[in-house]
Amino acid sequence: MSENAFQFALALLELPFLDLYVQDLESGWTVLHRALYFGNVAIARALMDRDMHDAVGQSNYGSNHTVGGLIKIKDHEGNSPFDVYGASISTRIIRSSSAVPLLSDSSEDEDGGSAQGISGDGDDDGSSARVVRISPKISIGGDEIFTFGSNKNFNLGFGDEDDRQYPERLYLKRPVQLLQHFWTERKRRIRNNTRSSSPEGESPVPASIQNQPIIIQDVRLSKFHSAILTSDPEANLYTCGFGPGGRLGTGDEETRFNFVSILGGGLGVKKVIDIGLGQNHTVAVTSDGEVFSWGSNTYGQLGYNSPSSNMRDEEPIHLLPRQIFGPLKREIVRGVAASSIHTLVYTSSSLYTFGKNEGQLGLVDSDARSVVLQHTPRKVAASLFSTSINTVSAISHATICLLENHDVWIFANYGYSKVTFPLESPPNSFLHSRFWATRYSADSNRICKITSGGETICAMSSMGDVFAVNVSQKTKPGFASASTTNPSKIRGALSMPQRIWIRNKSHMAARDVDVGHDGAIIICTEAGSVWRRVKRAKIKDANTPKQTDHRPKDYKFSRVPGLTRVTAVRSNVFGAYAAVRRDCDVVRSQINVESHMIWKNLQPLLSFRDLAEYEEDSETEHPRPRLWSPRQASHSSAAISRAVLFTSNLEETVATCISQKSSSEYNAYDLRIGSTKSKVIFPVHECIVSGRSEIIRNALNLFRLNYYFSIPDVVDIEYDKEGRILIVFQEVDIITVLNLVLYMYTDEVVSVWRHTKNPTAVLSRYRSIRLELMKIASHLGLRSLEQAVRTMTDPPKALHLDMEKANCETEFYEHGDVEVELDGSNLKAHGAILCQRCPFFEGLFNGRASGLWLSARRKRSSETVKVDLRHIDPEIFKLVRRHIYADTGEDLFDDIRSPDLESFLDLILGVLSVANELMLDRLSQCCQKVLGFHVSTRNICQMLNAVAPFSVTEFKKAGLEYICVNLEGMLENHLLNELDDDLMVELDEVVRENQLTSLPISKSGRSDFELLAAYPELAARIERGKWARVDQIALQYRWRHAEASIKGQYARPGTAINEEEDENQYRSTLKGDRSNNQESPAQKSPLLRTQKSADLMFEMDEAEDNATNKGRPVTSKYQSNVLISEDVQTASSGVSTGGPWLNTK
Repeated sequence: MSENAFQFALALLELPFLDLYVQDLESGWTVLHRALYFGNVAIARALMDRDMHDAVGQSNYGSNHTVGGLIKIKDHEGNSPFDVYGASISTRIIRSSSAVPLLSDSSEDEDGGSAQGISGDGDDDGSSARVVRISPKISIGGDEIFTFGSNKNFNLGFGDEDDRQYPERLYLKRPVQLLQHFWTERKRRIRNNTRSSSPEGESPVPASIQNQPIIIQDVRLSKFHSAILTSDPEANLYTCGFGPGGRLGTGDEETRFNFVSILGGGLGVKKVIDIGLGQNHTVAVTSDGEVFSWGSNTYGQLGYNSPSSNMRDEEPIHLLPRQIFGPLKREIVRGVAASSIHTLVYTSSSLYTFGKNEGQLGLVDSDARSVVLQHTPRKVAASLFSTSINTVSAISHATICLLENHDVWIFANYGYSKVTFPLESPPNSFLHSRFWATRYSADSNRICKITSGGETICAMSSMGDVFAVNVSQKTKPGFASASTTNPSKIRGALSMPQRIWIRNKSHMAARDVDVGHDGAIIICTEAGSVWRRVKRAKIKDANTPKQTDHRPKDYKFSRVPGLTRVTAVRSNVFGAYAAVRRDCDVVRSQINVESHMIWKNLQPLLSFRDLAEYEEDSETEHPRPRLWSPRQASHSSAAISRAVLFTSNLEETVATCISQKSSSEYNAYDLRIGSTKSKVIFPVHECIVSGRSEIIRNALNLFRLNYYFSIPDVVDIEYDKEGRILIVFQEVDIITVLNLVLYMYTDEVVSVWRHTKNPTAVLSRYRSIRLELMKIASHLGLRSLEQAVRTMTDPPKALHLDMEKANCETEFYEHGDVEVELDGSNLKAHGAILCQRCPFFEGLFNGRASGLWLSARRKRSSETVKVDLRHIDPEIFKLVRRHIYADTGEDLFDDIRSPDLESFLDLILGVLSVANELMLDRLSQCCQKVLGFHVSTRNICQMLNAVAPFSVTEFKKAGLEYICVNLEGMLENHLLNELDDDLMVELDEVVRENQLTSLPISKSGRSDFELLAAYPELAARIERGKWARVDQIALQYRWRHAEASIKGQYARPGTAINEEEDENQYRSTLKGDRSNNQESPAQKSPLLRTQKSADLMFEMDEAEDNATNKGRPVTSKYQSNVLISEDVQTASSGVSTGGPWLNTK
């Protein structure tokens, strides 16, 4: 695409009478089809903006299509523009992800077990607690939930009673109890990791917990209330709706306009895995296999007897959840379902029913008709089920069971029947039959889901087909006296299964289905679109009585706008709908954070790091062949270990290595460590040593107060000759001190005790070194080092954890040599760590001047170096300093408190801005990864605009890929208007790269290249055909202009020429041969007259478009827009109209 293509398209879109809805004759594509297929997102956005402008503005242009419906126009294959786009892209991996989630989902631990084959053998007194955990049968895993439709019973959850014509997102709020549970678990993990002292008492919940995304597990809708299940480990049930009757389970009869968590009746500390809603009652199953019910018990549908009341007409209700015992006490329940008059409960092998008996309870005994109300659970149909029960569904007149072998059983009208669906038989259509013949799959087509509502039962197959069965209570004369165990009685109650949705394309296969109002059915497809089956509006229906049996032609499917990537749909029979959307996780999973770098950064600060370069000239006592010696990196710990083990005079070598340092490097060390057995003094940094050991940190503070500190027989602290603090260990080997210093900087030690092939004297020394190191580590509080030496293993990485703990103490920074001036206050830090961990400070202190401008200040040890960063907020710099010292990752923001999500994101963006300024790439990656957990289609554009200028581009790449995958919803809702222009250009490139990855053959141009290489003459033929088409268009306009001039000369004075009539006549004349002399309605569009010139201003690049696009505007030097018929035949002899692929003469 040329550079000025977008500006040219914008210029064309400014024309007042532009027809956006004209379709290509060959393919049926519109301009939006073409723009999306070729990855021109900016042009597609401009087209949809113009389409919206025509919808809300005054448009005088007549079209066969509805204005504002550009996205609804389908091509000849039935594909909308976004169907074409969806087929050309796929979710791809930008970069491999190795990062862990910000907050681990504790629900996975709760659902780790399964209850298959367990019947529950606990004692009757309940002393033996159940340890079984049942995973939910339905786990949608959605990120967003949308509701729409009727809200007369307040069950949409928006806080009012207004109906919603279009879907709106619903927001849930976790209860304080659950947030405190998460915070308690967080503090427990902090204590176990010994990272820092966890807060005690009831402290405010951090923003990272308050704004943790909620994962939708399941949704259910009923007439008067709705319920939502989340993946939280407890208190995961939310209800809203009409309160009188106790159906909500809140403990009162108040109406809830918004969803509230159910905490009473013992459910507050349990996880609900399945929920069933009747009209006036609710039943729930917990992960322990227990069943709770509440609400109205008029028909015994709660599973237990209610206490008697003195009021005759008082309805028995229960306001709080109550557990059902009886036959279910020793059973592990897996799921439930409910209707307005009865309830179903099933285990892995048994089905229990209770409530009002109208022939749907499945009672096949001799007393089936005599039982009116079944108050306690009753096991039914034990002999019918050959396999385990998969799911159940319930309506007032029927009970439906889906078994694991995909059989469907229906209990209705005091009978039962196994329903066989026409899974393999073709529909009554030749076109569909041809499709069915080419429908190949490795798996057979089976029923995988059942649902019901009103008088309709729906079943969905594994290949994405949907079937419907109608239930009625019609019975034949004398039917009541028949045997109650005769399954044939159900035949009059069920209609024949009808296929109402067929998967004619893979992306249109049904993914979920539910039954709505008056036979309406809502379906979501594999592509994520939502469709509703609604009854056709007919005038004669108003005067005809209502019929229970409806023909398939009485309904049609219409798409629900504004919904994409939907994975589950729900509805009730009173006009309320819900859709659960699973967002793309590219921003959450594909923003990588580099591993910890603190050990690599701090190792160069070792005073004996050059020890690895000292090697013996002669062969050592234990020479190793150079051929088999592994190559060691310069200054690596392994090279230092080799030097320690194989250097003959270690003490002299270490002393020489330290003495060769320059005076500036030597003076940078503000602490000394030595031993009474050796003259070697190791220069170290106090900030690192005191950061690793809390005991040394406190000891140095006491020494500065009392000028003396000692641990008898272990260590003394004193001043050396130069006036610097010296830590002297009593009677320890030089290797012991070297190991201690090496561990302080790198979390590694020289494991001399592992070398057992040395002489006896050396082995005795090595054993003493191990004991000395264990003793010192124990007295200094270095538990990780002590345990590693005791077990003779490698020490675990604990440097970042110890520095994290030291960062929490303000005394740790009191003796810092750098003072950072911030906005309102100053903070101290240590120059050695700042320079090693932050490129900004490294360049500031040790840049081209090599730190000479600080030499005078460093000679005066009492003076700190001040750095002016007054444009930075102190609270933000504290987080940056914490990352510099402890290499903290995404958990940097775990303890942040903020009033709302917007403030929390603003803080992260502030830290990201400072990290970009200080060139802290890993901190930038951490900030961008945390931002990725809160990305949605509504805020991605604003986030990209804010993050794009930064040097780290992880978020920008993932964000543009996120928009590419969610382009349909963002374009349809006009959310891309907030994206910057330069990012729109990059978005086009990302879309084309994705399309090239998904369609490497058609998008790479390889097929065209190979075709022209095989047939070189095609290039010339294409070129001749293109220019023939150009000449044809020119001749057509000249002839038409001449005809119009003649008509104007012979027109009677005072009469006007009907241009629309001429246009129709002209079109019909030119189309006469092709349409077999049948008149077709001409496209109504205004005609703009041309001037006396036919010079073409623009070259026609593709003759194919001229031959196929009907009504395409052609712009000349003197005209702005003229609509041209594409069915024009040859206007002059010798000009071919066969297209570019035909031979022209």
